[in-house]
Amino acid sequence: MWTIDGKQAGRRVPLPLVLIGVPALFLLLFFVVPNALLLSASFLRSENQVLTHELTLQNFTIFLTKKVYLLTILRTFVVGISVGFLVALLSFPVSYFLIRTQSRFKGALIALSLAPLLASVVVRTYGWYVLLDRFGFLNDVLMSIDAIQQRIAFIPSTGGIIVGLTHALLPYGILTNLASLSVVNPNIEKAAMSLGANRTRTFLLVLLPNCLPGLAASFLLAFSISISAYATPAILGGYAAQTVATLIYTFIMQVLDWSLGAALGAILIVSTVVILYFSFRFGGRRAEL
Repeated sequence: MWTIDGKQAGRRVPLPLVLIGVPALFLLLFFVVPNALLLSASFLRSENQVLTHELTLQNFTIFLTKKVYLLTILRTFVVGISVGFLVALLSFPVSYFLIRTQSRFKGALIALSLAPLLASVVVRTYGWYVLLDRFGFLNDVLMSIDAIQQRIAFIPSTGGIIVGLTHALLPYGILTNLASLSVVNPNIEKAAMSLGANRTRTFLLVLLPNCLPGLAASFLLAFSISISAYATPAILGGYAAQTVATLIYTFIMQVLDWSLGAALGAILIVSTVVILYFSFRFGGRRAEL
């Protein structure tokens, strides 16, 4: 009989193997297998909205040769890079303030900065829709103060997607940078300034190098989530500013062409994995230096 603690007779199953095996099995069943099926479907030809057994590379050729699809792929990565940069840039000063403040309301301030996570991404995105729509609140304010003469359609647009995703992912950047800053001893900043360094040099030469792993992690986290996000691009971008995720939905749920949707999903997954791999390799080399 198999046991974990080995008190009963029979072959023992080491506890570490159980702790590793269960999550590994979960990932295998619900991540590796579905993605393998997706990848296999991308090499099959669809005929009359039904997958055939005919192997083809035409699905990938369509996306990599037609300008409209290349622009969609490019827009997706522009959104991902922009959101990652903004999340890292905006979350760092907030995290620095939260980790260094001596206020008795520190816990409340941290909870307040993470409060957006309590609301659904769809709800927060529709909040931006109300603000940025042609007949929304922002246009009403600008018209009331005579800043504009005609209403401006801020959405649907790529900029609207970037704004919505940055707001949605900012708490994740704050959490990541809080973890990074918590291990940086504040005395090293005091020591640098006591030796004659001003605040700018202290930040650039002392604090920033120690916080680069957190900044890189917040960028990569926001980047990887934003390039595969669907709700925010669908609401704030629509058909005028489609991303890969919304285009996949169009092919699979509306056009019913599973092979093209699978091929586009495979392109997104593979390109993301390659970018993250080289990012971690580069980050590891920088850490060794």
